[in-house]
Amino acid sequence: MIKIAILTPTYNRANLLADAYKALCLQTNKNFVWYLVDDGSTDNTADVIAEFKKNNEFEIKYIKKENGGKHSALNVGLKQIAEEFFIIVDSDDFLVEDAVDILIKDAEKICDNDEICGIGYLRKYSNGQVIGIPYTQDGVIDTFVNQRYNKNTFGDKCELFKTKILKQYRFPEFQGEKFVSEAVVWCDVSGKYKMQFFNKAIYVCEYLEGGLSDGVQRRLFLNPLGAVACYKMLSKKEFKFKVRCKYTILFTVHCFAAKFGVKKTLKSSNSSFLTFMLLPVSYFIYRKRKKKFLGGKENGK
Repeated sequence: MIKIAILTPTYNRANLLADAYKALCLQTNKNFVWYLVDDGSTDNTADVIAEFKKNNEFEIKYIKKENGGKHSALNVGLKQIAEEFFIIVDSDDFLVEDAVDILIKDAEKICDNDEICGIGYLRKYSNGQVIGIPYTQDGVIDTFVNQRYNKNTFGDKCELFKTKILKQYRFPEFQGEKFVSEAVVWCDVSGKYKMQFFNKAIYVCEYLEGGLSDGVQRRLFLNPLGAVACYKMLSKKEFKFKVRCKYTILFTVHCFAAKFGVKKTLKSSNSSFLTFMLLPVSYFIYRKRKKKFLGGKENGK
């Protein structure tokens, strides 16, 4: 039987980990390993996890690293995973009770298909309301880029990936920055592999104050090199024109935030012509966000 890894990056969330742990204890199928990557927490995270490990219902692996952001924790965790499939579950979220059963049964159907890298599912709030727009068809096989961006099934989702494929990729890391969107890697993988998408809500979350989803625009603006890498990926030719325009603007906004200058921005873009044509809009948005997030000051000053 297939075994999956549940990968949880965490930073100073000791008070919230108990809920994630309890949800895993309630899983109808315990054929999983819980990987907790501690991204340099200064609270009692290690002690809390030590208590969890006294329970032998399922295997827990604890990995401690220096603080570098969720994306760097994912890089470290992915290196350690030995199971065939993995799913990321944030420290303040949890899976429905039969999620592991669903994941394993669905994974068994695609494990020998070399064209498919994983499976997409839906998220929901604790009140049962589905987050965002469902996929275009239950069980559809498509690329991540086409299904999520070109067909506009927006809203946070969750993904189960084949570990051996994702080990070939890595989240970019930039000195002094601690945020890179997962879309960088998911869209990169989409250039070579397809996924299967199900309209099953197996992941429950609430967006807590101080979480990664809280103030995303600000995080991106204050981590501009990571944002540039993300939006450059999202403005490639496999995206439909409207989507490319949107993300070309955001690419340019964050190039300005990273102090690239116009010449370097144009040279770095996927389309210098499109980037040039959208420069006035991009600069206007850059000035607004600079004033909003920095009070008009430069990053770090």
